[in-house]
Amino acid sequence: MDFGQRLKGLRLERGYTQQQLSSAVGVSVVALRSWEKNTKKPAMDTLLSLGRTLSVSMDTLLDFQLGNASKSSLVLSSAEKGLLKKYRALDDHGKKVVDTLCAIEAERVSIQQRPVPRKVINIEEARAAARYIPHFTSPSAAGVAAPIDVADFGMMLADDSVPDAADFAVDIQGNSMEPYIHDGDTVYVRRDAELSIGDVGIFCVDGAMYCKQYYLDENRNLILVSANPDLRDTNVFVSADSGHSVQACGKVLLDVRLELPDYLFED
Repeated sequence: MDFGQRLKGLRLERGYTQQQLSSAVGVSVVALRSWEKNTKKPAMDTLLSLGRTLSVSMDTLLDFQLGNASKSSLVLSSAEKGLLKKYRALDDHGKKVVDTLCAIEAERVSIQQRPVPRKVINIEEARAAARYIPHFTSPSAAGVAAPIDVADFGMMLADDSVPDAADFAVDIQGNSMEPYIHDGDTVYVRRDAELSIGDVGIFCVDGAMYCKQYYLDENRNLILVSANPDLRDTNVFVSADSGHSVQACGKVLLDVRLELPDYLFED
């Protein structure tokens, strides 16, 4: 009796249809049919699962093979033969323990070998979802007038580090806004935001860009204030009747609200 006949006989003895047994073992009906026809042989982990499902030991399932290994179409390695020899030496309780443990380990390996579904990313949708904002690389001066150069700008990806309210980014030149904004920093700006006294903004005065604190004195004169007291001489004063061209380009988005420096109110 070959392996296929033996397997079919055990299946029928236990009252399984091919569909029922293949489902219980976790294989296709086509695979089970090929085993019963003896055209193919199951892997060792599947043999263990068959034995457990049919309530027979590996010794019973393979006894016809081990008795005449030279005629066997089921090829076993030396290690597998050694394990089977040890298995045959066990009593029924020991065999059940090994069968259960092998079934558990076979399931673990099977799960590990299952392909992980890959998330398909639609490039066009990803691009549409990504947010880009203008990045002005021509510096906004913190102390030194920096002329506007519309050519010095590009688009930057607004990642998680960019505030949601940011409309554009500007590179800073100078250290008059230290310790809050440093030379070379990139600040994020909200366009058309209403400025309150003390807010940091980006200002354009007669074509030159500044990053300063906003202040109006009692006479409605504009003072663009340097936060760094050592660089108070870089403040920009624009009298109410000066006729200078002044534009507030937006509010710099900071994690903290800045108070106006004390030196501004010294006599």
